[in-house]
Amino acid sequence: MAILSYGQVGWRSAAVAPSSGQDADALAFITAAAITNTTQQNAINTLVTDLKSYGLWTKMKALYPMVGGTATSHKFNLKDPRDLDAAFRLVFNGGWTHSSTGAKPNGTTGYADTNLTPSTSLSQNSTHISYYSRTNTPYAGHDFGVFGITPQASLYGAIKYVDGKSYFRVNRNTGAGESSLTMTSSSVFFMLNRVAGYSGESLFVNNTKTSFTQTSTGLSNYKVPLGALSNNGIYQFFSIRESAFASIGDGLTDTEAANFYTAVQKYQSTLGRQIGTPIVSDTDAQAFVNAAVITDVTQANAINTLVSDLKTANIWTKMKAIYPFVGGTATTHKFNLKDPRDLDAAYRLVFNGGWTHSATGALPNGTTGYADTKLNVNTALDGTNSHLSYYSRTTAVPGAGKDYYMMGAYDLPNSRYYAIDVYGATPNVYSSLGNFINATDKTIANTKGLFLIKKESNNNQKVIINNTIIDTQTQLVTLKPNYNIGLAASINNSGVYGYSTFETAFASIGDGLTDAEATAFYTAVQAYQTTLSRNV
Repeated sequence: MAILSYGQVGWRSAAVAPSSGQDADALAFITAAAITNTTQQNAINTLVTDLKSYGLWTKMKALYPMVGGTATSHKFNLKDPRDLDAAFRLVFNGGWTHSSTGAKPNGTTGYADTNLTPSTSLSQNSTHISYYSRTNTPYAGHDFGVFGITPQASLYGAIKYVDGKSYFRVNRNTGAGESSLTMTSSSVFFMLNRVAGYSGESLFVNNTKTSFTQTSTGLSNYKVPLGALSNNGIYQFFSIRESAFASIGDGLTDTEAANFYTAVQKYQSTLGRQIGTPIVSDTDAQAFVNAAVITDVTQANAINTLVSDLKTANIWTKMKAIYPFVGGTATTHKFNLKDPRDLDAAYRLVFNGGWTHSATGALPNGTTGYADTKLNVNTALDGTNSHLSYYSRTTAVPGAGKDYYMMGAYDLPNSRYYAIDVYGATPNVYSSLGNFINATDKTIANTKGLFLIKKESNNNQKVIINNTIIDTQTQLVTLKPNYNIGLAASINNSGVYGYSTFETAFASIGDGLTDAEATAFYTAVQAYQTTLSRNV
């Protein structure tokens, strides 16, 4: 057994061993707060490295990440995690509830002293404070704030949701009135900001900025409390909103404020306690998460991993359309992961007829339900190098003389056919990327799983179910129908045909895949479904 030798470095405790690639400042906090959970350690490490990469670390005086679930772990300042007043560590007073989601004051006696005095630690015209509230409640308590008489100035933030407004003031006379902004919820990440070179103050709510022209008049000489207002040293207007993060520091530019939100929201997403849309690491995954308004962290991470896996396998660039069917509604299910714009040109789905949308996918009713991909075979696909895929979660037998199309388009009598068709009472799978006359039927034991039909830069077509090749065909004719591909039915020159009852949890359209790529594709899709607990 290896013996760790990790002694003290200055004031740092030896309670937590360092891990490879961990930032020194992050490690200092992790050690001081005795954070042993790997997810929490990684979240802190990423937060610190993100703040440094954005050039924000040096602008922070105090960062309270509220991680670890106890008053002891919550008290430490990430920027200077010594257990000293001079390090601006929190001193909790009155009633607080500490948990994995943050620290919540009781609204009557609870506040935390930051030990930071604005007049000695902050700049009059370059200051910010932030508070990540996880509570939506009509309560007039102050989340952060201090008044001072000499000079008469204030630095505070409050969400007086009793009248649907946030009230705030940054480094200016208490007699000058308050700025206010109408809001719909107090579950937000808000930041009050005054930046050098601008004669006003701003409120950022979840990265949306509102500015007010207000001249600063001075800095308070009383310590700033968290969860209450210090009115000349008397604590009042106690908050009841749970804090998952708070900060005090220099003023931020608009770009810095946007980057700050991204870093903090990513941190909260990693811990599974974010309000609103999670932040994930891949930009293409993030674009989809934003467009589909995916708020569930597990779903967002599943999308992020799916995109990353497809990119690692060099499959991402071969995709024209990817439908991950996540989020549980028609709105979230319609978006194309490859191009998540709400446009026909982006191949987003248009649902028609009867569908049932849920966490497990989209279920057509078998009589009227289908979705138009808006992807025209003739203009968007290469007849000798393309693929279709459909992840079915349903066991269903069409019956004698009946067809259930997973997806497809065809043009008769011109023998132009792009489809995955399950038909008959046996049942059989009948697939083609070209001339259906050359296609062959294969009896299948089950209609559940990932169906993939592919042709790779030649006339060799393969039908694969759950990573098993069940048929290899020669498709000499590469004529293409001039119709859009439908999901759960086939779009053709006679209208729509072959409505199915196969619930879909994934579908894709794109270029052809090699056998190795097809295996990697199946692995990525199956891992995605497994993460969402809906794999078959």
